[in-house]
Amino acid sequence: MEIAVAAAVGTVCAAGARLLYAWIGSRAHVRLARLRQQGISERVRALPPGSTLSEAHHGDSIRVRVGPPTGGARG
Repeated sequence: MEIAVAAAVGTVCAAGARLLYAWIGSRAHVRLARLRQQGISERVRALPPGSTLSEAHHGDSIRVRVGPPTGGARG
């Protein structure tokens, strides 16, 4: 009986550790994606009108064209 309980507790602990590992990995993936997106946004804001930004990260490619300023104001 004690062996069965110990085996069950060990199985539950192993399953819990695996779920925790998967959760931490997915959180890290989301944080990296947010940081990458924030970096792209900052670089796009720094570009002059008419510029193009092209980047590729791990199979994901991004191309952003910065258009002319909106509005009728001319400097």
